[in-house]
Amino acid sequence: FHLRKYSESWKSVIDSVRDGDSWSGNERNCFYLNNNGQRFIDISYLSGLDFDDDGRGIGITDWDADGDLDLIYRNRSAPRIRIINNKFEESPNSILLKLQGVTCNRDAIGSRVELISGDRKIMRSVKAGEMFLSQSTKWLHFGLSSKEYPEKIIVYWNGGEKEEFSGFNSNGRYTLVEGKGVATHAEQLKPDRNVKEVELKVKKQIFSNHVFLPVKVPFPVISYRGPDARIKPIDLYGGPLILNLWESKNNVSVDELSYIKKEGVNFRKYGINCLSLSVDNIENAGNAYEVIEEIDYKNKWGFIDKGFMERIERWLNKLFDRHDVITFPLSFLIDSTGKCTAIFKGPIKGVAPVDLIDHIDMNPLDRWHFAPPLKGSWFTFPPDEKYVRSVVVD
Repeated sequence: FHLRKYSESWKSVIDSVRDGDSWSGNERNCFYLNNNGQRFIDISYLSGLDFDDDGRGIGITDWDADGDLDLIYRNRSAPRIRIINNKFEESPNSILLKLQGVTCNRDAIGSRVELISGDRKIMRSVKAGEMFLSQSTKWLHFGLSSKEYPEKIIVYWNGGEKEEFSGFNSNGRYTLVEGKGVATHAEQLKPDRNVKEVELKVKKQIFSNHVFLPVKVPFPVISYRGPDARIKPIDLYGGPLILNLWESKNNVSVDELSYIKKEGVNFRKYGINCLSLSVDNIENAGNAYEVIEEIDYKNKWGFIDKGFMERIERWLNKLFDRHDVITFPLSFLIDSTGKCTAIFKGPIKGVAPVDLIDHIDMNPLDRWHFAPPLKGSWFTFPPDEKYVRSVVVD
C-alpha cells in the first residue's frame, strides 16, 4: 500500500512538471552574503544571481584560474548550464590547496584544513558531494586580504593525524601530501576556457514548430465523421497522408486550409494525400461547413470526435516530456504503414512536398541524426520498433 502511494505521488509530481510547473515552486535563485559570521544578508537581486531558472544543482570552482571562485549552475529548464564568471577588477589574494592522502584515502576526503592569519582562523573541508546532485572542486580556496599572510596551515587528516605545513606565499596553488610537512607549489592553471560569454539577459530561443521525429512512431487508430455524417476510417492505402486538424474560428487554421488547397496539386504529384479534420463540436459544426464552402476546399475533410482527439493528445504526451496545451492548426505526416514521421505544431507552410517524401524514405540512422533541432548528433543508436510501440501503446 505505502509503495503504491509513494509511486502515485511521484507520478503526480512528474506529471505536474511536464505540464509546465517547477520543481522549485517557481522560486527565484537566492544568494546570501556572510556578514563576518554574524548573519546572512540577502543580496540575490543586487548580485544579479536571482535567476528564475528551475535550478537543480550548483558547483563552485575557480573556473578561470584568477584566484576567485566562480559558479556553475545546473538547471532542469533552459539554459541547462550557466557559468557565472566572478570578475573582480582587482582579485584579492587567495591560496588554493589540494590535499593528497597517503595513509588516508588519496583524495583526503573528510580531512580539514585550518589557515591562521593573525587573529583570523579559516577552516575548510574536503567533501565528496556538496548540495543536491552537485560536486564542487576539491581545491580548497582561502580568500585573503592584501594585508593577510598565512602564518600557519594545519591539516587534520581523515584518520586523526594532525600535520602543520610550511612553504607558502600569500598567493598561489599548493599541493599538500600527507607526511611531507612542506607544501609543493602547483603549476598555475591556464585560464583557457572555450565558453562564449553572453550578457545576462533573458533571450527566448525560437525553434521551428516542425518536429521531425527521430524514429517512425505508430499513429493512433482513429476514425472520423465525413461531411455526410458517416463514420469513416483513415485510408492510408493510397500512400502517405497529411492529417490536418483545424478549427473554424482560428484564422491561422483557415489560412492553412487555403494553403493546402492551393498546394494540393503538388502534394498529389508526390503521392501525398491530405485529410483535414475539424475539431469543432456539434454546436459549431455549421461554421466549419461555411469555411469549407467559402474557400471552395476540394480535399477530403470531416470532423474528429472528442474521444479520438483525446487519444491523439495522450499519444503526444507520451512522445514529449513537456505537455503543452494543443493549439491549431496541428498536422501529422503519416506514411502508408500508419507510422508518423513528422508533427507540425502550426502551419505546414514552407515545407516542400519533395522534402516530406525524402523524410519518409530516410533510412533509420539518417532519420535519427536529422531529428535534433540543434547542431550535433546522437551518441546512441535508434531504438527498435518493439520498444517504440511499447512507449506509445494506449
